Amino acid sequence: MRVGVFTEEDGGAWWTPGEMFALSFTRSRVFLSALSRHGATPNIAGLCLRSIATIQQEAKINDMPIKMENPFKQPQKGCILCNMSVDYKNVQLLSQFISPHTGRIYGRHITGLCGRKQREVTRAIKRARSMGFMSITLKEPQFMKDPNVCSIRHLD
Repeated sequence: MRVGVFTEEDGGAWWTPGEMFALSFTRSRVFLSALSRHGATPNIAGLCLRSIATIQQEAKINDMPIKMENPFKQPQKGCILCNMSVDYKNVQLLSQFISPHTGRIYGRHITGLCGRKQREVTRAIKRARSMGFMSITLKEPQFMKDPNVCSIRHLD
């Protein structure tokens, strides 16, 4: 048994649900002319078009994207000093952020600090140098064996 819309009483054409769904609103004139060729009344054509419209609306409602988090999002990196206070007298901590050979202060892209803590570290290093707690040109030899806080590799 064939399921669909029968357009004529005496052996006319059948419209299957798939064919009816494939017809769109832009092709409604073609659809109406095809139904009129098979002897369908305008009421039947209107019912068919309305059923197509409801099927398309239901398909649009059921085909909405699902809300979800971005699976490729990287976890937020935290600053290692955000939970600590930076003091100019803590020379061992401050020496982690200077070059061992030149005494130069590492930048934020190397240390991985947030902007606020990088400025605090820079001020504390400059203050410790001016007061004589730290060497200006190189890192203290006693702090050379400390583990690296930043992701920099030194030549030994």
